[in-house]
Order: sequence, then C-alpha cells, then structure tokens
Amino acid sequence: MVIQENKVNIMSLPQSEVKRLSKENLTQDDIEYLKDKYGKKFVKALRAVEERKIIRYKFKPSESATWIVMGRGRQYFIIPELYCTCRSFYQEVVISREATFCYHLLAQRIAEIREEYESRESTDTERRKLYVEWRRTD
Repeated sequence: MVIQENKVNIMSLPQSEVKRLSKENLTQDDIEYLKDKYGKKFVKALRAVEERKIIRYKFKPSESATWIVMGRGRQYFIIPELYCTCRSFYQEVVISREATFCYHLLAQRIAEIREEYESRESTDTERRKLYVEWRRTD
C-alpha cells in the first residue's frame, strides 16, 4: 500500500531570484529573466508594486502582521507564499492546479523583498472587522 503525503504548494522564490529582486535598480536583464520565467504574472506583479498597491498592516498590541494587495475592485488578503483570496488563486491553484500562485502572491513577495509597500498600523479590535472583508472570495 502506498501512502501519499499531503503537500502544500508553497510559492517560494529561489535565492538567485531574491538576489536579483533585492537590487536597488532592476536591470533590463533582470526584468527579462523574470518575465521569461513568470510571464504576465511578473509584469502584473511588478506593476502592482510600482503602483504601491501592497499594504502591510501591523496590529497592536499583538504585533501581528497582515498583507493586502489592492486589486481593481477589492482588496485581496494574502498569507505570504501560501494563499490569496482572489478568484485566480482559487481556480488556477486550488481547483485546476495549473499554477502554484497568483500574481498577488508574487507582488507581495516582490514588495517585501524590495521593501516597497505601504505600512499601516491598527488595533487588534479593528483587525477582526477588517478580516471579515478580506476573507471574502467573490
């Protein structure tokens, strides 16, 4: 009898790509490399970062953090390298297993590496209210 392990697909960038993305200025070679590897997802993710659509909330007093990516019509709740509330993540990653991440997850990771995100502080009480909105998947 074969026992299968349940594996969680984690969107993890190789260290060589983290190093490229860590540079103060991306070269055309860096952009082309990442575009060739990730296609439209990289282009959309980089645009989201450049447009400052990634927000990191820090809640007090717990010091917990939550990441959000601003989409066209709503905000997407991100669990870094693991989960996004967008429809694309649900359809392409969870249901059809065509991909391991959506562009929102890639944007969050790029923003974190490059330290190019908006920081907001709030309370743990407010976090509970915000989570109701962020957990929506429609």
